[in-house]
Amino acid sequence: MKNTFLNMMKSRFFIVFLITFVNGLSFTMLFPVLPFIIKIYEAPEVVLWILLGTFSLFQFLAAPILGSLSDKYWRKPILIITQAGTMLSWVVLWVSYLLPEYQFLSFISLPILVIFLSRVFDGITWWNNSVAQAIIADLSTPSERTKVFWMNGAIMWLAIVVGPSIWAFSMWTSYGYLWTAIAGTIISFITLLIMIFFLQESIAEEDKKSKIKISLKNTNLFAQISKWWKFKNIRYTIFMKICMFSAFVWYTSISALYLIDVFRFDAINVWYYMTFTGMFLIFHQTVSIRYFVKKFRDRKSLYIWMIFMWLWFLAMASTKNIILFTVFYFFAVLGISLSWSTLSSLFSRSVDKKNQWEIMWMVAGLESFISVWIPILATLIYTHIDFSIYFLLSILPLVWVLISSLVYKNIHFETVKEAS
Repeated sequence: MKNTFLNMMKSRFFIVFLITFVNGLSFTMLFPVLPFIIKIYEAPEVVLWILLGTFSLFQFLAAPILGSLSDKYWRKPILIITQAGTMLSWVVLWVSYLLPEYQFLSFISLPILVIFLSRVFDGITWWNNSVAQAIIADLSTPSERTKVFWMNGAIMWLAIVVGPSIWAFSMWTSYGYLWTAIAGTIISFITLLIMIFFLQESIAEEDKKSKIKISLKNTNLFAQISKWWKFKNIRYTIFMKICMFSAFVWYTSISALYLIDVFRFDAINVWYYMTFTGMFLIFHQTVSIRYFVKKFRDRKSLYIWMIFMWLWFLAMASTKNIILFTVFYFFAVLGISLSWSTLSSLFSRSVDKKNQWEIMWMVAGLESFISVWIPILATLIYTHIDFSIYFLLSILPLVWVLISSLVYKNIHFETVKEAS
C-alpha cells in the first residue's frame, strides 16, 4: 500500500489525484454536518432532504453545460472556475453561521436559506471531479487506463475516510460548523492555487472542439443517452452503471439508520464505525483491485462484482451480529470498489479521445439523477418495511446478473468514434 501511494505522488496524474481528493473532502466534510445544522436551527427533517437534493439537482443541470465548455475552452480554465465555485460555496456556508436567525417562515430561517444557496453553488461547480476524470482519459493510454482509474478511486475513498474526521474535529469546538466551513475554504483555496500554477492542459489544439454549440439538445442528459444508446457496448455499460450506482446510493442512504436501529449505535459510534469500515474501501482500491485487474479482463471483473454484491448483501441481511455484519460488509465493499473503477475504464474505452468528456459528463449526469431520487426512495421503503433492507438491495445486482447473462452474453467492446 505504501508503494502504491508513492507511485501516485510521482505520477503525471498527481494533480488530478489531488483534485479528486479535495472533491471527496468537500463532500464528506459537509455531508455529516448537515443534520446537525438542521437541529441547530430547529428545521424539520424535510429541509435536510431538500438541501441534499439541491446539490444533486444542480449537479445534474450544470453538468452538460460545463462539459461543452470544457471541450470548447479546454479543461484547465473550467477546472479553475469550478474550483473557485467550490471555495465560494464554503465561504457562503461560513457567512450563514454569522447571520441572525431571522424567520421567513415558521420553519425556515435566514441561515438555512443561505446554506441552501451554498448547496446551489457547490452543485453547479462540483463537476471539476468529472473534468478531472476526463483529464485522466486524455493523458492515459488504453492499456493503463483501468489502473489509473482505480488509483483515482483509491484517492476518492481515502477522502471519504478523512473528510468525516476533519468534520468531527471541527464540530468538537464551541463554534460548531463554522470551523468546518473555514477548513473547507482553506483546502479549496490551496487546491485552486495549485491548479493555477501547476496543472497542465490535457487537450491538444487539434482535439479542441472550437465549433461546439451549447444547445438544449447537446446539454440534455436523456438526449445524450439516446444518442449513444444504439451502440451495444455503451448501452450495456450505461445499464450496469445504473444498477451499480443505485445500489451504492441506496446503501449509503440507509446505512447510518440501519446501524442505529439494528445495532443500537449512537451518533459517535456510527462515526467510529463508518470511519473504520471506510478503510475497507482504501484497502480494496489499493490492494485487492490490483490483483483482479491483473488476473481478469474487465468483463470478468464485473461478474466478480455481481457475485460479491449479490451474495454479501444477502449475508448482511441475514445477521444481527455486528462482527459478522462487518465481515460480510468487507466483501461487499470489494464488489463496489471493483465495479466503480472498472466501469470508469469501460466508459472511457468505449469512445475515442475527442468524445471522452461527453461520455464522462453523461455518466456523471446519471449519477446525479440517481442521487436525487434514490435517497428519498430508499428512506421511504426503509421506514415502511418489516424485514432487512439489504434483501431488497441485493435485487439490483441480481437483475444485472440475469440481463447481462441473457442479453449481453457475447458483447465485445469496440471504440466508437462518433455518434450521429
